[in-house]
Amino acid sequence: MSAEFKTRVLADIPQLHAIADEWDGLYARCPGVMPFQHPEWIISWAEISLPERISVIEVRSGNMLVGLAPFLIYSRGEERVLAFMAGGISDYLDVLVDPQRECEIVLAIFQAIQELDCWTTLDLTDLPANSVLHRTVVGELVNPHDQCSSLLLPKTREELLQHFSKRQRANLRQAHSRIRKAGQARVETATAETLTEFLDDLFRLHAMRWLLDGQPGVLANEKVKAFHRKAAPRLVAKGILRLYRLRVRDHTIAVVYTLLDRATVFCYLQGYDPEFAELSPGTYLMFSMMEEAMLAGANKFDLLRGQEGYKQHWRAEGETTYRIQLFRTCEAISRRLDSAAA
Repeated sequence: MSAEFKTRVLADIPQLHAIADEWDGLYARCPGVMPFQHPEWIISWAEISLPERISVIEVRSGNMLVGLAPFLIYSRGEERVLAFMAGGISDYLDVLVDPQRECEIVLAIFQAIQELDCWTTLDLTDLPANSVLHRTVVGELVNPHDQCSSLLLPKTREELLQHFSKRQRANLRQAHSRIRKAGQARVETATAETLTEFLDDLFRLHAMRWLLDGQPGVLANEKVKAFHRKAAPRLVAKGILRLYRLRVRDHTIAVVYTLLDRATVFCYLQGYDPEFAELSPGTYLMFSMMEEAMLAGANKFDLLRGQEGYKQHWRAEGETTYRIQLFRTCEAISRRLDSAAA
């Protein structure tokens, strides 16, 4: 590793809070990063989940934070797995690396990984297609893992409508007609003052939706709800969280939880009231959000992980996510780092 770069392992939550502002600054400098890499997302998760062993690797050039790998170590059977923090609730994860010196900083991170003790397996999942790990010195270690889906947003409403099938356009017309007839319909966006109310609506409607399939849904987990209650105010303050709801008269009939950054809307969670299913509230609200996103200059609407049927109605295209999975004894890391250093 270049003498210019110094690495340090952060092992507790107070240390993460101590670098939160610098982390935020590094996040802002990195192209193509996702909200799931933001300090408010990951630190909030750590505060609720209290991971067994935090092992966040920071890389500095002088006093400047230029690289961050938010890792933890957890037990999986006989293995001790080195993985990304917040993996269970995040659809994309990666390291943060200053774009000026990507290859050298990634090299420093992987050399620090080799020096870490107490892990037996490296398992880095949910790397996006544009992952810095994918395009730098460890690219040959990356393999396909899962699928997300997204659609590119055009400039106008008319172009967006033409992207959809004739059937989906008919569905949208019907949804708009039925919502208008229901009366007093409005789409609202959460503010700092109304956020708790919106989250309560989301938790309630998400549970109702999943009960139709005889399943609890992810929000049945109290820790997951606690995470969102902690993270949401912080993300709203940063301008990242957009929480929408559709109300007809005095009833909230649909809620969608999105994250917005780098001209991309990430559609993360949603729920609707089954009693109002004939109004197609989810379809109405999703299209309204796409229209608003275009007006705000967004050019991509990411529907994230999962193969739910409704995503096909929006003609979303699949995007592969990636994974690095290696045993500590594997020589692949050492060989790749040696050749890169040479």
